[in-house]
Amino acid sequence: MLREIYCEAFHQKRIRFNDGLSVVLGTPTGTNSIGKSTFMLIIDFVFGGNTYASAEDIIKNVKEHRICWAFEFGKKEYYFARRIPAAKEVEECDSEYTALKKVTVSDYCKWLKEQTLLGIDDLSFRDAVGRYIRAYGKDNCSEKQPLQASSKERDIDASSALLKLFDMYAPISIIKDQADQSEEAYSTFAKAQNLNFIAKIGKRAYSRNVKEIDRIERELAELSEGLESNLLDVNAAASEEAIEIKKSLSRARRYRSSLISSMITIDENLDYGFSSTSDTYKELERYFPNTNLAALEEVESFHKKISAIFKHELQEESSRIKHEIADYDSIIASLENQLKELVRDPRLSKIVLKRHAEGLKELDRMRKENEAFEKSSELKSQRDSDKHSLGDIKIKQFGILSDTINREMRRINDIIYGGSFNPPTLTFSGNTYRFFTPNDTGTGIAYKGLVVFDLAVLKLTRLPILVHDSVVLKQISDEAIESIMEQYAASGKQVVIALDKQDSYSPKTTQMLEENAVLRLASDGEELFGRFWGQSINP
Repeated sequence: MLREIYCEAFHQKRIRFNDGLSVVLGTPTGTNSIGKSTFMLIIDFVFGGNTYASAEDIIKNVKEHRICWAFEFGKKEYYFARRIPAAKEVEECDSEYTALKKVTVSDYCKWLKEQTLLGIDDLSFRDAVGRYIRAYGKDNCSEKQPLQASSKERDIDASSALLKLFDMYAPISIIKDQADQSEEAYSTFAKAQNLNFIAKIGKRAYSRNVKEIDRIERELAELSEGLESNLLDVNAAASEEAIEIKKSLSRARRYRSSLISSMITIDENLDYGFSSTSDTYKELERYFPNTNLAALEEVESFHKKISAIFKHELQEESSRIKHEIADYDSIIASLENQLKELVRDPRLSKIVLKRHAEGLKELDRMRKENEAFEKSSELKSQRDSDKHSLGDIKIKQFGILSDTINREMRRINDIIYGGSFNPPTLTFSGNTYRFFTPNDTGTGIAYKGLVVFDLAVLKLTRLPILVHDSVVLKQISDEAIESIMEQYAASGKQVVIALDKQDSYSPKTTQMLEENAVLRLASDGEELFGRFWGQSINP
């Protein structure tokens, strides 16, 4: 428990806390701005909060200072300190508040949780304790929203924190993890479909695919059975294909023959040569003495030149035709092989194979589409089922929680009012909650309900401390305050309150306030920091 708070800047340097109720007492006249709420924020600061460290009036008026404190756990005291404005670290100290080492606020809070909230794995120390240190400036003093750590917090988050504090969240956590996984799985699959990584079809297309898959499967089965039993009439198809092959083969052979004929003619022309005619001309001159031999030799020379020119062209044509013949030889060989294969096994005809391949391709496409549709439906169904289960377990757990708290609030309320006033009621619905007192909307009753709620939570959980600023208690009727003080004292936990106008309450209440006062604040130098904020600081 919190044993003391010490600060050199305080008017009362050291404040020692009681085991049960500790009171920060103001003046009988209710003097303001003496430090009651500021001290409540310092208690929150000691328990790992940051509101005090960010308060502009503190930084401006008190400036740099050091808050020291001690906890007692297991009859052993532990000493710590935090500095303003450098409040992100906590100093572990000796009993004289000499710093020994520094730790983060987060690690410090983890240590506090180990000492006070053992067994609550789902809830951080601050998320548990910070809500029930209700001080002006923290935004958690709403009489209508007692579950909220701040007015901006969502109802569902505040409700979940309460459920965790009661150690009732584990069943929800298990199902929520499963629901989150199924939601992520469905979302990921749907995204892949939208990006066309996975096929996406609707229910109508799925139904059409089912019928078409059945038809193609039957067709392929009949095709296979026919082939196996030699009952499939593929000869007609094979014959048709053979006819086409033969036609192509005939054309190829015809073109090849034409090319060969041309080749023979060209070769004959290439083989032709002009023999020497000198002796022939001499014989001609013997019989025809007047023959002009020079003219004949000139003609012969011209013929030889022409022959040389055409020979070059014929050689080029011969080379071209030889390549064409080779091409047709390859085409003819391929067609002859196709024909041989067709004759050897007509069941392997391209038509049959093509029909089979196309059927398998369509079957594969439609099966993948339907598998994707079925997987998407399965993931959606699992998501919806887990979401429904999560909703059911939440209803169950929050129902148990509200019944438990409402019973305790009724008990405490009956003690305070002797059964003459309605107790506050807490209900949960979906992601929201309501906190109200039936048939009574008065401000005093509303704040009384807030106090009763906190007392019930303090009683029913491991919450180690309850802190109520005067802003929570001022609105409550004087007669109710006496019973509330008794409930504070009888809680068995550490409770710190701030209150003033002590003389206006019953003698018993006044006596309890006086007896449990650990810090008395007043004006004229008895403020928390020894002065009123409006006064200037001496340099």
